[in-house]
Amino acid sequence: MKIRGNNNKARVQQRKEEAVQRQVVRDKRTHEQQLELIKERSGESKKEKYRLVKLIKDVYNKNKNKK
Repeated sequence: MKIRGNNNKARVQQRKEEAVQRQVVRDKRTHEQQLELIKERSGESKKEKYRLVKLIKDVYNKNKNKK
């Protein structure tokens, strides 16, 4: 059931619940999977791409230095 209205308390609660559901799905993805998903979407997402690439490189360098 969709509840309309920006200031409606029920709508605010609904948006919070939807955000939690999206975050749970996002947390299950690896950094590489999220980066691939971003590449498929329209738009640039420069900040998110940069952040994910940096995280991936850091993990790669950390594993490389351990060997």
